[in-house]
Amino acid sequence: MLQTVTICFLVLHYRGQTVKGVAFLVCYALVLLMLLSPLMPLAVITILQASNMPSVVVGKLLQAATNYRNGHTGQLSAITVLLLFGGSLARIFTSIQETGDPLMAGTFVVSSLCNGLIAAQLLFYWNVKAPHKKKKE
Repeated sequence: MLQTVTICFLVLHYRGQTVKGVAFLVCYALVLLMLLSPLMPLAVITILQASNMPSVVVGKLLQAATNYRNGHTGQLSAITVLLLFGGSLARIFTSIQETGDPLMAGTFVVSSLCNGLIAAQLLFYWNVKAPHKKKKE
């Protein structure tokens, strides 16, 4: 989270929009404080947690569809894909052991299935090379 916020700020900063970047940081910090405060109802946190699942599924399925359409995985890093898959599998068991929260465990199950699909594509397209594009003259 901190890395993503930092990147967002730096993008704005290097575009010459430092004031917008600082405003983004302040707004982000205020929203984070509000969400982490005891005043926030648990139902809101649960809804926000559940709303993460569709974005994970859509993002991974778009990537899988692109891989399928291209007939290769391009420059997709094998180690990254396999670590994402292994990490999401591990998170299923740790979330069950540590929290017992079925929503959190379900999120990691769905994430593991999607990461498993990308990992399977990586193995299926292992020896397929991306075609070189010809330079325009």
